Amino acid sequence: MFPAFTANFGVRGPSLRRSALMVGLATLTTILLLADDFLQQLYTPNNQAELELSYVIVLWIINLCLWLSGRPWFVNLVLMLFAFMQLLQISHISYVGDPLTAIDISKIFTERHEIGGAVESTFKDHWPALLAWGIPYGLLFAAFNWGIRHFRIGRSWIPLIIVLLVLGSKPNRAITRDMLAFMPGSTRSSLHNSINVFSYYAVRMMGREKTIKGPDYAPYSVSHTAPADPPENIWVLMPDSVRSDRLGVGGYYRETTPNLSALWAQGELQAAQGIAASVATGSTLPLFMNVTAEPGNFKALEDGTANMFRLAKAAGYKTFWISTQESKMMNGIGSRFIDVHITKEDNPIDLSMNGDKAVLDWLKNQAWGERNFVVINLRSTHSPYEEAYATEDEGFARWPDGDEVPYDTRMSNAYDNAVVYLDQILASTIQYLSDNFDGDHLWLFTSDHGQELGEDTLWGHNRLTANVAGVPIVLHQKHDDDSDTPYRLPDSRFISHYEIGRWLLGTMGYQLDNPNEQQNVHYFQGEKLHEDNLYMQVVENDDTLIFCRPTLVSRRAREEACRPDFTMQALPWGQYRIVDRDRAAVEGEEVLIR
Repeated sequence: MFPAFTANFGVRGPSLRRSALMVGLATLTTILLLADDFLQQLYTPNNQAELELSYVIVLWIINLCLWLSGRPWFVNLVLMLFAFMQLLQISHISYVGDPLTAIDISKIFTERHEIGGAVESTFKDHWPALLAWGIPYGLLFAAFNWGIRHFRIGRSWIPLIIVLLVLGSKPNRAITRDMLAFMPGSTRSSLHNSINVFSYYAVRMMGREKTIKGPDYAPYSVSHTAPADPPENIWVLMPDSVRSDRLGVGGYYRETTPNLSALWAQGELQAAQGIAASVATGSTLPLFMNVTAEPGNFKALEDGTANMFRLAKAAGYKTFWISTQESKMMNGIGSRFIDVHITKEDNPIDLSMNGDKAVLDWLKNQAWGERNFVVINLRSTHSPYEEAYATEDEGFARWPDGDEVPYDTRMSNAYDNAVVYLDQILASTIQYLSDNFDGDHLWLFTSDHGQELGEDTLWGHNRLTANVAGVPIVLHQKHDDDSDTPYRLPDSRFISHYEIGRWLLGTMGYQLDNPNEQQNVHYFQGEKLHEDNLYMQVVENDDTLIFCRPTLVSRRAREEACRPDFTMQALPWGQYRIVDRDRAAVEGEEVLIR
């Protein structure tokens, strides 16, 4: 009976049956490669992996090629690589609660004794990780080695080469991309994350395990202050790449924010000039959500002492992360403390059809708690700017964005149009919050960083300049009792991301004690948060910010007195002047940035 079966489904069998067998076997082993996540989810909430259609398709193609290669030695090499990565990955998720990063891999070698001690002492709590990993990989080795010998589906070098090209594309990409592009996403398949972070580690870090030692900072501490009337709802809106001086409500000569401007005219908003924590989303979010100020303060970033999601959850808030960006943006923000997370991977079709406005429908479908802490991360003002409103029938293209205008003008106009689009979404979230929730609410709007828009021929972000540092801080609030004392933003012309994070903790009932804090000193950091990062010390002096010359985290202990690089002067909210030391020395004037 069995020989007849293999004859029917072997190379000499009918093509339809052979195709069905190939599809079935590739599907089976794909399921097994995905199974460790879902087995782990049976015993811990730390693993938040979800299925992503595009990734599943690529993984299925890899499995099909492994079967068609017909070479057990090659299949076993690939499986051993996957199994090794996943043993570390699944164990790390079980113990730490977050996916591995390339930095974590390097610590396996530099801190192996400490890690070994932790494994020994906590094995009794985390041994199910071995089952979640071992069961599917044991079945994978058995299925491939038995199946290739008995079914003889094929034997070709072409599928083998395809697998090598697909898997090799990640290390090749790591040659030119920085670590942020390879940070894991909490809701991604753990194998997907492993391929990314091990690729970066192998190309950029292996053999150079000496990591940057952060400066010796005193640890943060948080105490509970039990406020008399904490808000029932705290919403933080953090769109990407919003420059404060391009908002009509902040004094820009174009009315890019008609809805926010109307609320401002009615006295319903408070606002201040913000100082971004960093130049990039992937580095700002961990700094902001962990309320961390100092460059190279890895302990504060990793231990979650001041993590807003953790403390909000402890204070009785249901926590939400709602983003139109990829799930990798959740890295380092405390994803294990988030009750509900929605990212681009969850609704790709909805986003392609409706843009960032899809978020408004997502909000309507949530099971809200009695108290809610919500962070909404939008992409509306991220390049390419015209894509933000491309799906809209309404006239968001107020200023020409076609090929008939010069490139610089077209790009600048498209950015302003995108801000108009964003303004409508922001106003809609305020309206939804006001109409659907009882009790007091706080609605805070800032941005991860600003944007260069052609000034001095610069575009984009990822650089330590004033236009990237300048972000809005806007507050809306509503009280169920008119006699309630309103919340007030910190009394300053400038408010850093760290300061507004500490203020938000205060509204929840926490006091953050940071012994390292220096009055009127802020930090604006580069994108390489876990490497020898560039940063600027920023000194506040009345209505002026002095940006000191950039230095490296590794030189922090030897940091010299501030040598000014440029200054930012506060004017009516949202406007500022940049004094360029070289041009000012020649022309003897200030340079207005518009």
